[in-house]
Amino acid sequence: MNCHKRLSKLILFLSFAVCGVVMSACTSQAETAQSDADNEANGNMLTLPELTAVNLNHTPLKVVAGTSIIGDVVAQVGSDAIQLTTLMGPGQDPHSYEPGAQTLTAVSKAHVIFLNGWDLEETLARNLETISGSVPVVLISANIEPLAFGEDVHTHTEDTEAVDEHQHGTVDPHVWFSIPNVKQWVENVQIVLIELDPNNADIYQANAQSYLAELDALAAYATAELAAIPAENRYLVTNHDAFGYFAHEYNFEMVGTVIPGMSTMAEPSAGDLSGLIAEMERHHICTIFTETTVSAILAQTVANELEGCTQVQVMQLYTGAIGPAGSGADSYIGMFRANVDAIVSGLQ
Repeated sequence: MNCHKRLSKLILFLSFAVCGVVMSACTSQAETAQSDADNEANGNMLTLPELTAVNLNHTPLKVVAGTSIIGDVVAQVGSDAIQLTTLMGPGQDPHSYEPGAQTLTAVSKAHVIFLNGWDLEETLARNLETISGSVPVVLISANIEPLAFGEDVHTHTEDTEAVDEHQHGTVDPHVWFSIPNVKQWVENVQIVLIELDPNNADIYQANAQSYLAELDALAAYATAELAAIPAENRYLVTNHDAFGYFAHEYNFEMVGTVIPGMSTMAEPSAGDLSGLIAEMERHHICTIFTETTVSAILAQTVANELEGCTQVQVMQLYTGAIGPAGSGADSYIGMFRANVDAIVSGLQ
């Protein structure tokens, strides 16, 4: 199929698609922009609020978590000592999730709300501004040094408007793809729960230490398994730009994404699409990693257009949410292990 026909097909499909593709390359202009982004990211480290103990009257602390990933981590530390409500269930996309009126009413009665930070939950955060009363919002990613957007993806596109519309400033919010960052989450949750409910401090401390040990074991597993992927295969093409921390931690190069930028709400251009195909063919990449929270239709279309591959694999990863009960990925540790296994299978 010649290039004109291939591109025409893709442009036609784009008229029905809600996803897109971003490409990566390197120019001096982008390096300058990246340097500016790095500086801004370094100035965007979040902090924990100062909290005081609440009067519980022998009732559990009411805690709300935004995403299912945050909910799992909070549950590991709080266990039965807290009454936890997680707003987003398995498979729900944090970028686009919008709570109903009843949910907002329930949230307004909580003692604390845990969100990721850096506008990951962009729609939810705007809705929470409408809640009357004073419920402290804790950004669980406090004390984590963020990566600048694109620090591991040298992104170029002629049409930047669609990419820019749904960015999180210059900061990459997907910090949970680095296990050391999630260990900081655990420390933050422990601090907050003890400040609000000091009577159960021993429980929170013991739970946190136990979970930190499990995360250390997960880190050892990931390092050992990913070492099997040879250097010439350590390229990632993913559904959207969520794996910068993972690439940074485990020495992968992000070649491109099937949705332009860090938000799943961004949209494509035909130039992005044809550019990604060319870049994948140049690197001899025959695997695209999609995600459980976003449609894989466009990724499959890109896969169908690739030439030079005996077989193109389109494999699912867990990104913004844990998996359903019984999936083996229904916890942060389970989803991270599942992702490691899928990446090793797809690239080894």
